[in-house]
Amino acid sequence: MVGQALTDDDFVFAHPDGTPWDPRTITHAFGRIIRKAGLPHVRLHDLRHTHVTLMLKAGVHPKIVSERLGHSNIGVTLGTYSHVLPGLQEAAVKRFDEVLEQVVQGQRMSAKCRQNRTNQMSARRDSNP
Repeated sequence: MVGQALTDDDFVFAHPDGTPWDPRTITHAFGRIIRKAGLPHVRLHDLRHTHVTLMLKAGVHPKIVSERLGHSNIGVTLGTYSHVLPGLQEAAVKRFDEVLEQVVQGQRMSAKCRQNRTNQMSARRDSNP
């Protein structure tokens, strides 16, 4: 083999041989870009939080968000970002109420169907001489 072997570590910022850049290099470069653009001070890591916040608010399932972040489990993601979804409990209760209402309506319809069937069979027996 000629040259160094590439690594496959999914780095966003990597040298041609696949090795990662020093994080300080990226942080300093990002800071220079922000200053030159006249934008308010934002850390590069803040973009990660923004990304997560926007995904969760858009309704992306927290498990998917957790996987994208590389968190060890969904609990890490929910523990860190649950404040982003303050209406989560209310939405869950509302959805459960809707499902429960559908179940109750279905049982009422089933009871009506059973009653109609019973009435029809009774009518047939009575009409047979």
